[in-house]
Amino acid sequence: GYIATNFHVVENCDIVKVFKNQTVSIDASVVEVDVFNDLALIKVNEKPISYLKIDDQDVKLLQEVIVAGFPLGREVSSSIKLTTGSITSLAGENNNYSEFQTDAIINFGNSGGPVVNKYGNVVGVAAKFIREKYTEGFNFGIKSSVLRTFSSANSIKLSMPNKKILETEALGKL
Repeated sequence: GYIATNFHVVENCDIVKVFKNQTVSIDASVVEVDVFNDLALIKVNEKPISYLKIDDQDVKLLQEVIVAGFPLGREVSSSIKLTTGSITSLAGENNNYSEFQTDAIINFGNSGGPVVNKYGNVVGVAAKFIREKYTEGFNFGIKSSVLRTFSSANSIKLSMPNKKILETEALGKL
């Protein structure tokens, strides 16, 4: 299966591994990178049990989202960490319209993780944050349209996104 992440996550890696569960990892290889949009595709030689579908619509202003990842990894816990928030801007840093801004917290370790909507579809890839004196809540993701284009350009067939709203607990399981 293919996995999308950030270029900066795999940039200096000699070995890439994906955790199948909390203790088992499998080897992966970098298939393609997009340095400009900070995206990378990695591949594992194993069929996924389940996967997240990429939304066919970009985020909307004030849309609710969930960011998933492993900030600080096992230093905090081996469990996935989820934060919720909304889309606060349709452009990223320096008016980059390939990105969006969210007030859902993105920390070190969230990079490359999914930003998901209420349907359980990926609407973005967690990319970066800005933390400076007097600022808070500057968190950025790469839009699903950019991820779809990158995937299609690399001959990856995408499934149709989910159209049914999921309950909070179902989103947590997903």
